[in-house]
Amino acid sequence: MFETPRIETRRLILRPLALSDAAAIQRHFNNWNVIKTLATVVPWPYPDDGAESFIKRELDKIAAGRGELSMGAGAARR
Repeated sequence: MFETPRIETRRLILRPLALSDAAAIQRHFNNWNVIKTLATVVPWPYPDDGAESFIKRELDKIAAGRGELSMGAGAARR
């Protein structure tokens, strides 16, 4: 199974999505000024369990090899 690398620079850390990110995502996605440009893909008002549900769904997709963040057969065609 492919493991997503962690990439660090002086100003940025890119790492795989984790369930522990739910609180921060929930806090920011519950702010209309943050998501107004995402209104076609993010529900408003944002559900109380929206971030946790989203992360669990995406992690399940990644584990099954279907996630947008996964690498594997077909990744080069995206």
